[in-house]
Amino acid sequence: MELLLPAGSLNHTFAAFDYGADACYLGIGSLNARAGAINFSLEDYRKALTFARKRETKLYLTFNTLLKEKEIDQVFKIIDDIYDFLPDGIIVQDIGLASLIKREFPKVSLIASTQMGFHNVSGIKFAEDFGFKRVILSRELTLKEIESIRKASSIQLEVFIHGAICFSFSGYCFASSFLGGNSGNRGKCSQVCRMLFKGDVNGFAFNLKDLAGFDFVKKLYEIGIDSLKIEGRLKDELYVAVNAFVYRQFIDIAKGKIFLDKKERERLKKLSAIVFSRKRWNGYFVTDHPDDSIDPNFPGNYGLFIGKVKSAKKGQMILDRLSFPLSRHDGILIFENKEPVPAKVLNVKGNTVFISLHKRFRKGSKVYLVHSVRVQNRFPVKVYNLKPFKPQIFLSIRLREGSIDVKAENRVREVAKSYFFSMRTEPAQKAPICADDIIKEFKKSGDFSFEAVINSVKIEEEFFVRRSELSKIRKELFRLIEKDLFPKKHYRTFEKSFKNEKRLSAIFVVDKNNLPAFLKFSKRLKKDFVLFVKTFNINLLKELIEKGMSLGLVMPLILKTYEEESFRQFVHQAFKIGIKNILVPHYYGIEMLKELNGLNLFADYTIYTLNRESAVFLKNHFSYLTISVEDDRQNIESLSDFCDIITIYQDTPLFQSQTCIKKVFFFCPNKNMEIFEKCLSDYRIEKVAGKIKDRFKVEFENCRTILLWDRAFNLNRLRKDLPPFIPRFDFVYKTYTEEEMEKIFSGINRTGHIANTLRGLA
Repeated sequence: MELLLPAGSLNHTFAAFDYGADACYLGIGSLNARAGAINFSLEDYRKALTFARKRETKLYLTFNTLLKEKEIDQVFKIIDDIYDFLPDGIIVQDIGLASLIKREFPKVSLIASTQMGFHNVSGIKFAEDFGFKRVILSRELTLKEIESIRKASSIQLEVFIHGAICFSFSGYCFASSFLGGNSGNRGKCSQVCRMLFKGDVNGFAFNLKDLAGFDFVKKLYEIGIDSLKIEGRLKDELYVAVNAFVYRQFIDIAKGKIFLDKKERERLKKLSAIVFSRKRWNGYFVTDHPDDSIDPNFPGNYGLFIGKVKSAKKGQMILDRLSFPLSRHDGILIFENKEPVPAKVLNVKGNTVFISLHKRFRKGSKVYLVHSVRVQNRFPVKVYNLKPFKPQIFLSIRLREGSIDVKAENRVREVAKSYFFSMRTEPAQKAPICADDIIKEFKKSGDFSFEAVINSVKIEEEFFVRRSELSKIRKELFRLIEKDLFPKKHYRTFEKSFKNEKRLSAIFVVDKNNLPAFLKFSKRLKKDFVLFVKTFNINLLKELIEKGMSLGLVMPLILKTYEEESFRQFVHQAFKIGIKNILVPHYYGIEMLKELNGLNLFADYTIYTLNRESAVFLKNHFSYLTISVEDDRQNIESLSDFCDIITIYQDTPLFQSQTCIKKVFFFCPNKNMEIFEKCLSDYRIEKVAGKIKDRFKVEFENCRTILLWDRAFNLNRLRKDLPPFIPRFDFVYKTYTEEEMEKIFSGINRTGHIANTLRGLA
């Protein structure tokens, strides 16, 4: 089992590998899921590679973001620059980038980011068939689900074990993008879920606690998980060092290499909490319908709870206990009335703590340790002076009297060339030239950009060659190798049109609540539209077919492994009654539906198509592709010949979460509702932060939380200026009348927001 740590800089890799990590993940440039991190330059990445290869550890590169058309060439050049180093793996979110890497850089191992949302057996089988070497599973899975996926596939599985968890399913959060123009799907999350809300639910209503999976390491090892991942590329080096050390102990315990009693294990957990920790929980490992996942009081770092104030006066306080020793210059947080007050420790005598604040804290105030000098001194991060890693060229050398032949191979790019040089030789009076002499000379790379690996040396006769002669030949050979064996690739975008020639007048997605109004409204429409109904009711579908409707089925974005079989049976029933159109929101649908012939598959807006590479790949599986609701006008126009559908009106879920906040804050009477079944409750809340008090509605579907903005996504005012896509209208979640549907469809209703269409997708 691999221990995988985050690396926001070169020094983070030193910390990780010195304290027990098997691998690190890092970004080059800003096109990854942490655009705000320092990230690596190419030079630092090469130095990190030198360090990793010496330690026999691995470095995975993150390009786990969605790419606009104009960015594909930029990423292509970066990957081309690093391809000769043969990266241990590249983590991707964009299916177009994955397809490009598979085609142009076939020796790179592909890793599916958690942003791709793989969460069930069908999805994992799609990933395996595609050619991914590893999948980073969604964080919303129980141990039982993970075990089922493990048994169903031989692909490598990676599981998050520690750190922050998004409230929404990763890859499907639109809050940051819609509310502020910074897409969480492009590494620029503004952490809306950590913001303060008021209304029917008050506080930091979506602030998930941090995952601390210490106690699940052994079970995950027994299941057969290949890698445990720690979140935190924005965290400091001490966080990396301590968590590498702590989780190395827990993995070694799981493997039976060491034994630590409960007291020692608790001590390790405390070390981890000190370097950074929000309130902690077990994640979704035990249940995927938790009631203890949210901390509504404080979204930041608590550190380690060390005790409560027993008595206090200005500048000092006596604690009821000290769960971890304090030292001078330690940093603490004192929570009084749920408000954190930071302070520095000036001195400690027993349980009496002298602090930098002349304030008297109330009895019972909780005290947390957020910075420990003792821990910092125990985990120093050593900085290494390293040379950048060089790619390898394999040399097969043959010497004859008067000449030398060299075959040079770049095995990554699969290019080779043979070279011939005349060589001045002399009779061997004492020691003839030998293989060791050749190896010693030709391994010298100096300032050249590659490292020579001597594959073989063959000397056919006995003679002597001066060292200066060999050196001259080597330098000339290496200059030729640099010119010949590192050919650069050039990206060419697709120009051919891939649009579906069968033109539809419109697409409608409607839930059961809005169906009666839609049936009245639809009498005014042309018949060449498709109605996708969100329902799990086969009898309702039969009734609609009898009314002459051109129907389509809506697959759920989230379909847990334990729900797959019942939904598969439902799809087969729908197929038998004549439904051939299916709206597919995730790649799992490709795998689940491949046994049914004659289907028209429509890619939903959550199967992202922001570049032509994605469109060309997806057209192998889908009849129609939908433009992303996050996309901007310039990028949309670049896809006008490749995509088919554009969403004109929709109440887009900003969050879709496995955590039901009704269950967390109140009480849930339901027991695992059916797919698409809605809870009767809904809440109204308001975001406190910001000049504009954005208002939201919280709904619950299938025991999951859906957050809706009170402003719908509405492109009606731009509709005439957009390329001629098939328009799509969604009447889901909120209730609409027949008249409101007519105004939206006709373009009279232009109220709402246009997301990033004009301001640009950041």
